[in-house]
Amino acid sequence: MSAQPWTFGPVGDLAWRHFPEAREQIADLVCTELQRAIDADRTPQPVDQFEYAVHAVGPLVRELGLVDLDRDLVRRFGLFCRDLLGYTGPDAYDVSYVLGMYVLDGLDGAPVVRAIRQVDPGLIDLVRARYPGMWVEE
Repeated sequence: MSAQPWTFGPVGDLAWRHFPEAREQIADLVCTELQRAIDADRTPQPVDQFEYAVHAVGPLVRELGLVDLDRDLVRRFGLFCRDLLGYTGPDAYDVSYVLGMYVLDGLDGAPVVRAIRQVDPGLIDLVRARYPGMWVEE
């Protein structure tokens, strides 16, 4: 019997890869679901992708552009976004929605755009192409 590789789904996997400081929160999300499954005597379900966006990524990036520039965090955020923007799996529409609604929407504004422009200026055009009207304030 072969084992399945462990995956958190596209958002969770990329959060794990690009934000090591979010791994404890990712573990908490998974453990919470396991405990709920035990309590309800049911099979565990995958953690919803928006949960990783809101609880693992959100706290790390919500003050981008509002506090001292952490170039490494902005760089890793750019990689995370680029990877999700390029995702082509069967749930690509859902992943795009999670990225736009639960990650990028809360980061809209001139301070964020300025911070990202300093580290990954090409990301701004990619985001604007996918989500028209987002990140237009500079």
